[in-house]
Amino acid sequence: MPRPKESKNKTKTIENVEEKIAAAEAEIEKLSAELKAKRIELRKLKIARKQADKAAAAIKAEQDKARLLVAIEKSGKSPEEIIELLNQ
Repeated sequence: MPRPKESKNKTKTIENVEEKIAAAEAEIEKLSAELKAKRIELRKLKIARKQADKAAAAIKAEQDKARLLVAIEKSGKSPEEIIELLNQ
């Protein structure tokens, strides 16, 4: 007695679905690992950006200080006069 086609197809369909599930789970694991690596990389880049911003701020402060000192010297006023002007 021949087997009905339906039972043969069901077995293949179940196996096919299980293969797809396994493939999807493997892809999820791979993507999760990539996401974790990217988050670590992002954290490191944010730290590097903060350090660069601090360094740039320090350089700008030094430049501002130098410009201020030059302006004070060019003004020809005494330090007391400048302090008096700043306090007004």
